[in-house]
Amino acid sequence: MKLKFLVFILSLFFFHSFSQNININVKETTGKPISEANVQLLKNGKTVDFQKTDDKGVCTFQLSEKGVFSVKFTSVFYKTKILEIDTNEKSNFEVQLDPQITVIEEVEIKSRPKIATAKEDTIAFNLKAVRDGTERTTEDLIKKLPGLDINENGKVTYKGNTVGQVLVEGNEFFGKNHKMATQNISANMIEGIDLWQNFSTINGNRSTALNLKLKDEYKGKISGNVEGNYGTKNSYLGHANLFKFGKAGNLALIADANNIAKDPINFMDFYEMNTQEDIENSGSVTNIDIPSFLNNDGRVKSKSNQFGALQYSKSKKNFTITAFSILNNAQLDKFSTSKRIAFEGQPQDFNFLEQKREDNRGFFGTTQIKLKKTFSDNSFLYYNFGYNPTEDHFNQNIDRYSADYNFYEIQNKVKNNSLGNFISWNKEILNSKLVFALSQLNEAHTGSLDICSNTQLFLEDSNFLSQEYSTNSNKYAFDFFIKNKNQILNFNFHSGISYKKEVSDLGETFSETAEKRTLKIYHYINDLNVSKKLGKFDLSGSVSSNFLTVNEINKHYFEKKFSVKFSPATKAVSDFALEYSSKYELPDLRLLQYNVLYTKDLSFYQNTLLTPDLLSKTDNYKFTWNRFNFEKGNNLFFMIMYSKIKPTYTTNITNYGTFSGIENTIGKFNDRFVFLLVNDQKFSKNYTLKSKLTGVLSKNANFISGNNNFSTIKNFELSQKISTNFKNKLLQFDLGYTFTKNIFEQSFYDTTSKQDNIKISLGIRANIKKEWIANVLGEYLIQKTEQNTLRNFLIGGQVSYKKEKSYFEYNLLFNNILNLNSFQYINSYTSQLGIDESSITALRGYILGGLKFNF
Repeated sequence: MKLKFLVFILSLFFFHSFSQNININVKETTGKPISEANVQLLKNGKTVDFQKTDDKGVCTFQLSEKGVFSVKFTSVFYKTKILEIDTNEKSNFEVQLDPQITVIEEVEIKSRPKIATAKEDTIAFNLKAVRDGTERTTEDLIKKLPGLDINENGKVTYKGNTVGQVLVEGNEFFGKNHKMATQNISANMIEGIDLWQNFSTINGNRSTALNLKLKDEYKGKISGNVEGNYGTKNSYLGHANLFKFGKAGNLALIADANNIAKDPINFMDFYEMNTQEDIENSGSVTNIDIPSFLNNDGRVKSKSNQFGALQYSKSKKNFTITAFSILNNAQLDKFSTSKRIAFEGQPQDFNFLEQKREDNRGFFGTTQIKLKKTFSDNSFLYYNFGYNPTEDHFNQNIDRYSADYNFYEIQNKVKNNSLGNFISWNKEILNSKLVFALSQLNEAHTGSLDICSNTQLFLEDSNFLSQEYSTNSNKYAFDFFIKNKNQILNFNFHSGISYKKEVSDLGETFSETAEKRTLKIYHYINDLNVSKKLGKFDLSGSVSSNFLTVNEINKHYFEKKFSVKFSPATKAVSDFALEYSSKYELPDLRLLQYNVLYTKDLSFYQNTLLTPDLLSKTDNYKFTWNRFNFEKGNNLFFMIMYSKIKPTYTTNITNYGTFSGIENTIGKFNDRFVFLLVNDQKFSKNYTLKSKLTGVLSKNANFISGNNNFSTIKNFELSQKISTNFKNKLLQFDLGYTFTKNIFEQSFYDTTSKQDNIKISLGIRANIKKEWIANVLGEYLIQKTEQNTLRNFLIGGQVSYKKEKSYFEYNLLFNNILNLNSFQYINSYTSQLGIDESSITALRGYILGGLKFNF
């Protein structure tokens, strides 16, 4: 009876429709079924759904209403065809496609091939227009595609934003870890690359995705490679890739062991693996510390990694599974020499020179399992499990020379574990989608810090310190969603409740201090989002009502988000967008700690004025313009963003010379301006120019020893690179430069610090007789501070030899070959404490020789 009443009530609000399955059978004129054909279902010129035909040439659409639709068929090997179907008359349709006529060679030479084509929300890239035979990995191909880039963290970006996922044949591949696909799947395996701007994930979310399409010869069989390399100073690199993509499922095994600081996983990958999934793609971020051994900038004396990753995924009509497990073990040694210069007005004995040696060991792992069960009424049940253990053992020795000589021996051991479960039920009723979701997340953190010195520590009457700190957090949430699409107005409604309890224990042995704190948060949310397309405008807005109970203190606030997008009718695809959002944040448990919390960098934190009910508001304004000429392959993207945080969580810093005290307090404001201009320009048939201009301006109101201080940080970067693409030529080149400028200014000591970096690079790529492939990169790096100038010439690359149809490949890998013994790097920065300039011993150069077996 209740169910009937629910259906009756919903029918008063939503448009009436019927659930209907439409089957479309695609064949050749000879009757042979056509697989992997693109089939678009359209209503009034808008895409309703998008499918690919299976091995039998069949695809199925589920419709929420009957009527007349247009169906568009596209394929590389068949002519495009559009026909109309009337689902009131029947639900099974059959269509024949004519073979695509091959363009004669003379015409193909005279016309410039399109680099990309747009099909609704899909951008398909023509790899033949950018390949020159020197590509080794998928990452090399992506870097050549207009509008796409690989950032410093190995993530694929589009329009300045990180792409949601990198897929292989439409299936997930190690979650959001882009490098697992882009750096391990060879360029020879890839037939095509599509960018999906409205991809439906396994849990029903909408996201962006880059889909890698494989060549037929790599489907249904085991493929991959195994390599071993050894060289100077006992340097080594071992790597193995094993893939099987087929009907039985997609299997991938990746293993790596090296001592050349080659990191399979970086801190951004670690961050995302510790983010629990939710319906809205926002994810709840855990408070886990980034391990100290996740150093991926090469500024270490030595670093070794042992890495293993296994994934399996299989998608059927009624059941989908994707699961992966990753384990990384790392060891690194680091050495640096730092010089501290006290600001004018501070005691001169605050100046010091120190030598710092670090010895870090640790590991982290992650296991993710995602299951989707679809029922006969097309509702589905989705489940996600995540487990992430981490251990970090940090050891440090510091020799500090000032008015007196001081030494510090520091040991910091940290263990983190997070365990999450998420389950949702998704059902389409009438024109609406209903989602019920339950989630649970447990986080456990334990840390110990031991410091030994020849001087008294932190103004205490002791040369020793032994601190234990632990937190345990449990969070439970229930959410309900209604997502409705109709011709008048689309809207999503979300209502949810969550409960989180955090307990922390802090104790220090020698001072005999102890503190136990508990933070309980009840969060009730009701959110309404509406969107509408008016001509060439896309309008959307949302208002979220939030009610918090924090340790029996009640708070209520509204969060808002609005956006306007305009897409004019031009030959090149162009759009303008303006966005505004407001967000509130609570201080976390560590910011609320009353007793002193010591850190491994010889500082201590203590809370003042912050309370559990304090909310910090962030207003964010963003304007973007994107112009993509698919005919020529030119792309221009411009973004300017302004963020204001008020009030902000800031610090009151006191410099004690040998250490610093930091009080968490309330600041007046924190402003941030971001400017980004990216231009990919293809001129003539053989040259591509990629340009990037970024600027960041941050202004922060903080305190120094109780005095008001205003800090300003300015970062500027300009880079350009011109690349060739000469068909059937032996040599290609990449010529570019990068200029960065960093400026720090603050009011209290009227201090300014600057550092300029200039990097000029020349890359040579060669493909000789399809047997020799060489990639050599030379860089001239100039680092300039107010005190020093450092110049380095860096040469690295790889040369490979492989006979055609041979399984074996001979490799020579080299890096920084002009500095095989040592290499120095300057890192200059300014904080409220003073100016620090560090000379870091970076990874020495190496030359490796080895053999790779491809199968």
